[in-house]
Amino acid sequence: ALPVCMNFGRFRLCYETALKSNPNLQGTVTVSFVIGVDGSVSSVGGGGLGEVGSCVVRSFGGLSFPQPEGGIVKVTYPIAFSPGG
Repeated sequence: ALPVCMNFGRFRLCYETALKSNPNLQGTVTVSFVIGVDGSVSSVGGGGLGEVGSCVVRSFGGLSFPQPEGGIVKVTYPIAFSPGG
């Protein structure tokens, strides 16, 4: 899960952009994705928090992970956002 932590800044940017129009926005974006045998991300879906969720889901499309042992890995990853977080 290391690449998710390393990319949190880009997810946060999605949230901070939305905060400009809705300063009290908070909640959780849940992303579901598949890590392929080569470590690339495919089948990204999920959402929550409207445009924040769409932006985060788009950001996951460009991530890559270490190659998983034993085939593909399905992941569901919730990311909580709050104004002070």
